[in-house]
Amino acid sequence: MSEQSTGESGGNEVSQEFVQMEKELNKETSVLSLMRGQMKSMVGMVSMFVITILISLFIRPWYDVAELHAFGEAGSTQARYIFLELVMIFIFTAFVIMLARYKKEWLIKYGILGVLTIALMYTTVPLAHMFVIDFDVEDFEYTDSFESGETYLTDIGMGAFITHDLIGNSTNWQDSVSYWNQDSMVSGTPEWTYNQSRLPAGDSQIFRVVKSPNHITMTNGAWISSIDINTGQMIENYACHSEEGGQVTLGTDYGVCDMAVIVEGGVYTFSTGGDVIFYRTFEQSPGVMAYQSKWGLPPNIDIRNEFVDATMIEDERMLLVTKSSALVMHLEENSGTLDIDLQKIIFQYNSTSSITGVDFGHSPWSENNISSNIGDEGLLIIGEQDGTISGWEWQDNLPNDEGAFTIQEKMNLENFVDSVQNVQITDLDESGFTDLLITSDDTSYWLHTKLLKNKISFPVSDSFSMGIFSSDADDNIQFYSVDTDQEISIESGEITEEMFALEGLQLYQTQFLIGIIVALVLMVLLYVHSEWYVVNTVGVLVGAGVIVMLGVAFVPTLIIIFMILAAIYDAWAVYKSKHMLELADTMIGLQLPILLVAPQDKGYSFRDEKAPISDIDGSELPEPRVKQNKPKKNKEAMFMGLGDVIFPGMLVLSAVQWLDTDYGLSVAISTLIGGLIGYTALMTYVARGKAQAGLPLLNGGAILGYFIGGLIFAGTAIFELGITW
Repeated sequence: MSEQSTGESGGNEVSQEFVQMEKELNKETSVLSLMRGQMKSMVGMVSMFVITILISLFIRPWYDVAELHAFGEAGSTQARYIFLELVMIFIFTAFVIMLARYKKEWLIKYGILGVLTIALMYTTVPLAHMFVIDFDVEDFEYTDSFESGETYLTDIGMGAFITHDLIGNSTNWQDSVSYWNQDSMVSGTPEWTYNQSRLPAGDSQIFRVVKSPNHITMTNGAWISSIDINTGQMIENYACHSEEGGQVTLGTDYGVCDMAVIVEGGVYTFSTGGDVIFYRTFEQSPGVMAYQSKWGLPPNIDIRNEFVDATMIEDERMLLVTKSSALVMHLEENSGTLDIDLQKIIFQYNSTSSITGVDFGHSPWSENNISSNIGDEGLLIIGEQDGTISGWEWQDNLPNDEGAFTIQEKMNLENFVDSVQNVQITDLDESGFTDLLITSDDTSYWLHTKLLKNKISFPVSDSFSMGIFSSDADDNIQFYSVDTDQEISIESGEITEEMFALEGLQLYQTQFLIGIIVALVLMVLLYVHSEWYVVNTVGVLVGAGVIVMLGVAFVPTLIIIFMILAAIYDAWAVYKSKHMLELADTMIGLQLPILLVAPQDKGYSFRDEKAPISDIDGSELPEPRVKQNKPKKNKEAMFMGLGDVIFPGMLVLSAVQWLDTDYGLSVAISTLIGGLIGYTALMTYVARGKAQAGLPLLNGGAILGYFIGGLIFAGTAIFELGITW
């Protein structure tokens, strides 16, 4: 019984030793243990992953100011270019594998070295410039100001405006109208002032002005007058009232004159009730109006309470804008029926918010300069309270005005400002090609030419009405802010070159040469001494260049589509066809930096790397290490293809490039964190010694981080696609 007991005890002891040994072996081969054993390589790879993306972010401004978008700004939202990029990847991969199978490794090596040299310069040249270029600009400041007691009425072209003041008393009311232009800004006095009797209208009567190319038409309810813009002299004057037996009646027998416009051979009057009346005039009988025809305005047009602007854009076409609607009427001389017809409308836009600014002038997208515009083309731009900015190109002399107004698709200013205070067509640099001045609640943005690049901004008040650019005697450009808070206040300041945001390709001779030389030196080192640190240096720099080139080229939505398709392809190429492993073996054998190398041990040499990735069997766990008297000649290292860094990096950079500045950086950081989490998950497989498709986990983590960060910082707007084919 004791023997049995002893025997049982011995058996138990053996069993316990076995269990303990098994635990130790399991511990040795656990994922965590394996990852701890390769921690140096993992940390090194993470460091290169982050550094590559940080370099791309650092050089991004150089690409941004130069507008170096691979497919242009329009192509950034077009999905067909993503599929083109994928096709190019397929072709490149197939071509390299074909050459390898036909033993043309020399052709692969020198061909790729040539391509890498160019790609390397796309990082080294911008990097050299980033240390000397100052992307910060000086703030514009006002230095002078003056005030005028009049009320702002409307702009006249790009560099002038008119004001109004009611002077006199109840027995001698007068409408005083002054014209201010660029010269007036310097002198502080109007170019001319015209006074007209208001009586028999009272001080409560509305005063309206309609602009025409060479004159303005003023209406105060009792009188209709046209004034020459250049001279301030009255051209025509008509009474819109009658007196009988000492009793004065405003208006004519056919309607009142709340607004009017004088054209060649006649006068059109508009009433707050919506009536449009045409009166024939006669050169031989000045001051006489003869009724001819009558029309009606659309019922939503309120020229008393919602009036914004009225402009003759052509002899017979009038732009009328209220807070709720903008329309262009074709003013005819005969109604054609006995009943009252609606005025012929050739264009109408109904606002869902409230129209706060409008302008009509020479289009920035016109092929002709301002001096070549004979009045047969133009741009109508409308700004609204909710931040909507829309533009329509106008073309004259089209049959029945069909298609006279077409939306300007290139004027993509969605979400540019939260609320529009004013919109203007300007020409700051006097180039003859116009620009846009878009004003929000506190800032006015000058958008340069057809690219609409914001080159300079001006602080403005909430009473800002107009901005004027003028050159002084020394050709210094001044900006005048016209504010209308009870009375006109004009502030001014000088615009200097230091205030303009950089634009265009920035190439400095010294920095350009430094970038070229650095790239060539690195490629020579790669050729003669392709050690892991040389490979990594070139790989990181090449990866950063590719990230920024593709990141600035596509909006995040397209990048995500690209990443998903690339991840699917990567998984198929690694697990199914296995040609990606063949490609990796070829690159390692040729010691080309299409990958990153993270050595585990100090004595590692990439030049001695011979073990093909395709020979690694994931089913076999590494054996426990045994101390050796002599160190191995070549020790362990971890490899990662550049594509595994480039794809997550593209999404990080695209978020910074294309998302709103209020949350773009935050979303980019969350995307990077997601990519690092995906990398950690990838390492749990790599630690087992198994070749893995990196993109499914890396891209998946980055995309998940993008959407999580987007929901936190941007809300559901992050899911808006905004792409086309």
